[in-house]
Amino acid sequence: MYRVLIVDDEPLVQVGLKSMLQGFENVEVIGSASNGKDALDIIGTQSPDIVIADIKMPVMTGLELLAESNKHYGPVPAFIMLTAYEEFDMVRKALSYQAVDYLVKIELDKEQLSDAIKKAIARVNQVKKPAVQKDPELSQNADTVQLEELRQHFMMKLLHGEFEEETALKHEAINVQMDFKYNRYIAAFAEIVNESTNTESSHMITLYRSCLSMTREIVERYAPCYIVSNDTEHFTILFFFTENTPVAESMTHIQEAVENAHTMINNYFNVSLRLGIGTAVSAPMEIHTTFEEAEAAEKEADHDAPIRLFSHIVGANRRSGKDKLISTIQDYIDHNLNGKLQLNEIADAFGLSPAYLSVLFKKNTDIGFSEYVYTRKIEHAKKMLLSDDMKVYEVADALGFESAYYFSKVFKKVAGVSPREFIQAKSEG
Repeated sequence: MYRVLIVDDEPLVQVGLKSMLQGFENVEVIGSASNGKDALDIIGTQSPDIVIADIKMPVMTGLELLAESNKHYGPVPAFIMLTAYEEFDMVRKALSYQAVDYLVKIELDKEQLSDAIKKAIARVNQVKKPAVQKDPELSQNADTVQLEELRQHFMMKLLHGEFEEETALKHEAINVQMDFKYNRYIAAFAEIVNESTNTESSHMITLYRSCLSMTREIVERYAPCYIVSNDTEHFTILFFFTENTPVAESMTHIQEAVENAHTMINNYFNVSLRLGIGTAVSAPMEIHTTFEEAEAAEKEADHDAPIRLFSHIVGANRRSGKDKLISTIQDYIDHNLNGKLQLNEIADAFGLSPAYLSVLFKKNTDIGFSEYVYTRKIEHAKKMLLSDDMKVYEVADALGFESAYYFSKVFKKVAGVSPREFIQAKSEG
């Protein structure tokens, strides 16, 4: 028997879960709690195998409980999170903390609960009972579920460039049984856009899963790929091939694949895909680059042009085109240091989306947009403080800072000393 703890601040939810779990032969409810703090005490004294916990609760939230439990007890108890539709960001965090599944309260039924319990049991068997083979089918499912979880986690790290060394990347790739023998990679980043006002929010997660499943079925016919679920509205397709296949030919196949997926999903589910496609990179360590390009290209997609290529946005000569654009933006910043110079305003001035400008700036200057702006402002502030005999608040106002306090805070972060300490040091020198 697998021991289950129910944690929810709504008594009716506790009662409903207990009722549904009574029909499960291999689980027993050992108790309940109305907040994370009490639940953590029960976990410490009674060692449940599975915890079903609401994400939002008083005293200690479900996310905090999950994090504390992982910290003290590891991957078991396995967590199933209960959520409302407006809590998608929390769902993503819960999955990153290795929760095995999440259930939306208002559409929860016995079948969904059963599927989640099977995933939790798979986790428990993987960690605590590797030798137990009571149910061969369940044991096989356990390996599949666990491996897919690890692969998704690995791919998210890969897309966001979290590997510092190639050896660490290859080692983890072997552990999750993924082969990186290819030497060409192209990412496509997709957003599911619900264009129908008649679709209730209660169906959004089911709709997302259906769109993801159909996309996978379609694009795999065109090219080898792996699909990553970024959150409940976005996913990434990573296509891979070898240098023996020309990039132009592969890009044609990829465009056909995503165009077909876009058409089929729109016809079947009355929703639209907005997709951005990055350029080809030649090594796993560079995959985050094509992903960032795909993200930026997707921001430029709209109803009339739902699929955008990053190469088309920046022009045929990507490198020289981007360098010229960044140089122009830097000149604009240097000539307008008296303004606030916010990302949205600069992007609008150059006809770009803020997301695209942010990615482009970081990639081509190795410094974030805001950091560059503040660095240039503080460099100019130093000259003003020393040569123009201006007060600190006068310099702050002249450079568009909202207050002298905020200016001093930014000055110290950039220069390492406060404005007054800077002036004093120069005077004494």
